[in-house]
Amino acid sequence: MDLLEQLSLGTILADGAMGTMLHARGVGFDKCFDELNLTNPAAVADIHREYIEAGAQLIITNTFGANRYKLKKHGFEDDVTEINRAGVELAKRAVAASFKNIFVAGDVGPLGVRIAPYGRVKPEEARAAFAEQVKALADAGADLIVIETMSDLYEIQEAIKASKQTCDLPVVASVTFTRDDRTLLGDEPMKVARTLRDAGADVIGVNCSGGPSQLLRILKQMKHAVLDGKFWVKPNAGWPEQVGGRIMYPADPEYFGDYALAFREAGASIVGGCCGTTPSHIT
Repeated sequence: MDLLEQLSLGTILADGAMGTMLHARGVGFDKCFDELNLTNPAAVADIHREYIEAGAQLIITNTFGANRYKLKKHGFEDDVTEINRAGVELAKRAVAASFKNIFVAGDVGPLGVRIAPYGRVKPEEARAAFAEQVKALADAGADLIVIETMSDLYEIQEAIKASKQTCDLPVVASVTFTRDDRTLLGDEPMKVARTLRDAGADVIGVNCSGGPSQLLRILKQMKHAVLDGKFWVKPNAGWPEQVGGRIMYPADPEYFGDYALAFREAGASIVGGCCGTTPSHIT
């Protein structure tokens, strides 16, 4: 059964943060998390295993920054295919070891550069970079593509086009919002939802941003704009706060769990967690 068929039967529980968990294992935020698929695969696979044991029915590959622009900052721009392929293979091995039917989502994040009309990278260049990553994820056996944590509608539309032109997998397209319930470039939720639908996204998403309360509010607006849409919600565990030199997230698992039920009631098809969440938030 593919993702869209499964969604017709009920809400799917997705995993939580990968970066938060890697950082808790001592990986600095200045490191290339994606490259760990090659140099420390056991750590990545162990996190997938923990989320599966917590009940996740969908896990996301450790490939959020595995595009050539972001990898170039770490000197790995020639390893796009290898890193993405390894990310999918690690996730699939964790699934196989669980003896459960779990979806593996190929994760695609922002390029880390500004594209026209706000930057110098041409739309066709951005699309080519996304296509390179998506092809690697699809060829390695991902069940779907998740384009997430986007704030630029021009950029996410190029990512959706690249996905649709490169593979026939379902595509989730997810945007992040600032405290005023608008994207960094000023777009409000209803416009975002319609834009993602018109661009061809199979599932419309909102992730990261503030805590569950904000994303519930945004989800309701998106649902109102696209009444027949399928929706993905993955909030942070609240707004991050700096305490004693550490980044802390205030939303505990019980609070998070209450909102997960509210997301489902509001029409979310897939619910999980973003920054600051752990397997205990997913259980």
